[in-house]
Amino acid sequence: MSKKKLLIFASGKGTNFEAIVKYFKNSPDILIELLSDKKDAPVLNLAKKYNIKSYFVQFEDIIKFLKDKNYDLYILSGFMRILPEEVINKGKFLNIHPSILPLYKGKDAIKRAFKDKKETGVTIHYVTKEVDSGGIIIQKKVDSYKTLEELEEKIHNLEHKIYPKIIENELNKKNILIIGSGAREHVLTEKIKQSEFLNKLYLANPNDGFKNSGEIIEYKDYEELAQISKSLGVDYLVVGPENPMAEGIVDIFLKKGIKAFGCDKYFSQLESKKSFAKELMQKFNIKTAPYITVNKIDEIDNALKNFSSPPVIKADGLCMGKGVYIPDSFHSAKEIIIEFLKGKFNDASKKVILEKRLYGDEFSLFSLYDGKNLVHFPYLKDYKKEFDNNKGKNTGGMGSYAPHKIKSDLSDYKINLLKMLNSINAYYKGIVYSGLIETDEGVYVLEYNVRFGDPEIQSLMQLIENDFIEIIEKTVNSKLNELDLKIKNDTAYTVIMASKGYPDNPKKGAEIKNIQEVKEKHGVKIYYSGVKITDDKFYASGGRVLSVTKTGKNALSDIYNAICEIEYKDKKYRHDIGD
Repeated sequence: MSKKKLLIFASGKGTNFEAIVKYFKNSPDILIELLSDKKDAPVLNLAKKYNIKSYFVQFEDIIKFLKDKNYDLYILSGFMRILPEEVINKGKFLNIHPSILPLYKGKDAIKRAFKDKKETGVTIHYVTKEVDSGGIIIQKKVDSYKTLEELEEKIHNLEHKIYPKIIENELNKKNILIIGSGAREHVLTEKIKQSEFLNKLYLANPNDGFKNSGEIIEYKDYEELAQISKSLGVDYLVVGPENPMAEGIVDIFLKKGIKAFGCDKYFSQLESKKSFAKELMQKFNIKTAPYITVNKIDEIDNALKNFSSPPVIKADGLCMGKGVYIPDSFHSAKEIIIEFLKGKFNDASKKVILEKRLYGDEFSLFSLYDGKNLVHFPYLKDYKKEFDNNKGKNTGGMGSYAPHKIKSDLSDYKINLLKMLNSINAYYKGIVYSGLIETDEGVYVLEYNVRFGDPEIQSLMQLIENDFIEIIEKTVNSKLNELDLKIKNDTAYTVIMASKGYPDNPKKGAEIKNIQEVKEKHGVKIYYSGVKITDDKFYASGGRVLSVTKTGKNALSDIYNAICEIEYKDKKYRHDIGD
């Protein structure tokens, strides 16, 4: 790895310069150099002390000095001159200013704030040709102070604390590629766009609702996508849906040297083959419903004799969330199994799992897994049935809320889950989804997924306070033991707006009006899944169309008011989310 070069401009004592040098002293991939326009500046002595290469350059000669030189980042640290635009255009320049901009630009900012008895602090911003007017990266306020000396000390201490960290962030900004076209990927896109670590965001297969949130990559297959991503300097692939992982996208990207937030083809069987997951659970003493597998029609009658009531029927493979049926009689159970085995879901239902039906409260647990460590998010509630009071067919999910309270202690389950995951020698650095049910006999696992669930992620992301690229980096680099997961003390809700006929035959093509107006009026967030945009008009193009999300005390009433005011003649939604 080539070293990243940092040029610091300083004219004075160099206290910020020293803080930066100390911060990076154990970073062999960072090269720091100093430029000063004052021959007798104390900062030059500090450069000698720390063995930092330094240059004394007359201000009028800076353009000439930099002509044949290039650095990854340029830092102003007590450099009290306005740089020419030709210099600023050399690259990315940062400056730290001792006030909360736009107040007190220029010199003597601390003294002026003290004189006016104003709340103040520190601003780090990008440099433009205007004085202290570039885009703001971060602002931090100092707490109470009594004297000018006390304020100056607090300002300088705060500068020394935050400036090196922001510089590190800027040096290590990442290019991210997200693949996927649903509301889950829309949520991930919005969360990652908030990151201070983001350099550039690329999207593969976004729907029309969020396609303008990043640069779209067109490709014919995963090999080409990986090759293009390599040429664009993509640092991390974030896989939203399950199918690409089951098809081996992570394996392909790893061969190109691009790390992935997800799992390889082998480990994806935890979701893509229910029989694979069942066998693992039994091996590691993880509670799951008793089951029998059926491969042939003539095996059905004998298999059904093992159940005292109609079993749950599951296709062994991936069916886009539609491969689970709960029949009300043995007769209908047999008909469904025959339909599965005859190819209802193609190869995914050529093997069928028959499970004892469990009764209780279903809920979800998302966990981060980095290949050796697990970090768990709060429990969530997902509503899978299409109608109120859990009636109708299973869907991909009609709503969610987080956090969800349970009675059981899952400490042992979490220990056994980690043992199970660590037993497999394959690549898995991403999300483990545990679909769980709390019964009178304890908590059982219904299923595993290897990615975030939709619509649970819509609610969960409202509560995560961490920078999501930090989460990705800690996960992908097996450093989850260093992650301080921060969850907002609040409740978030999501209600899905689907199309009439969903999940079997959703109506498509109806125009959707009033989206922006209800977002502003009710303070809700709206994530897009099955939408098309033509001439700035929104049209339904799928089963689940919009996710309406909000956090807080009155969130549900605001969500439902927003849904009522969205004009969409074919809309379908549940009225009991959060009850």
